[in-house]
Amino acid sequence: MKKFKLASFIAALAVALFVGTTAASAKTASPSLSVNPVVNNSKTVTGKATKGVGIVVRTGRGSAGKTLAKSTASKTTGKYTVKLKSAVKTNQKLYVYARRSSTSYFYRIVTVQAKAANTSNTSKTDSSSASSNKTSNVNIATPTGTWKSNSHNGYNLVYSFSQSKGFNSYLYKNGKKVKNVVRYASYNVKANSPQFWQISYKAKGSKTTKKFYIHFSSNKRFYLVNSNEKVTKQSIAGRPAATYYFNLK
Repeated sequence: MKKFKLASFIAALAVALFVGTTAASAKTASPSLSVNPVVNNSKTVTGKATKGVGIVVRTGRGSAGKTLAKSTASKTTGKYTVKLKSAVKTNQKLYVYARRSSTSYFYRIVTVQAKAANTSNTSKTDSSSASSNKTSNVNIATPTGTWKSNSHNGYNLVYSFSQSKGFNSYLYKNGKKVKNVVRYASYNVKANSPQFWQISYKAKGSKTTKKFYIHFSSNKRFYLVNSNEKVTKQSIAGRPAATYYFNLK
């Protein structure tokens, strides 16, 4: 009888320890964070993060940087605004942290942009300047989501950006997936302007970092462009060179 009670006690203790460990792990998961583009002479940093977490803006990591300002993400919406004591300058790098604790945090590096001039609209895409499109309505902070390209001879691409799964790319033909182009890649976004971004990524298990450029014509569409923000034909996933634009699904 005593052996039975002892065994039951050990089993119950093991369950309690497992549940406690699971709960602790859930609490220490890295928070989410998105940062809106920051432009020259701005005195605020805004964005969205896990509800209620602390937001810290620094000049660098660890002892290499100093804290510029702090704030807290809204407990209801996750939105935040950090007020800086002095205005930032073009090309200045800001390290924005979402911090739940000293061991549970996530950060993004933001490069301060020059203020973009508002220009006229154009309907041309092939070998044209994407920057000539009217972009005053573009206000996007992160590419998070699934984006589907236009079709070429029945083929199209799907780009997926996720804070938990990274950057993934797939090739489809007539609606059926035929190839995984990029899988579970870590990625970093450098906004040259609110609508012109450079995306660098490193696929899981790879030592090589690759990059591509996109231009947003709206919050739900971007074009693949070159480093001069020109829409050009590009060869992707072994397909013949073509121009691509992507719509948010």
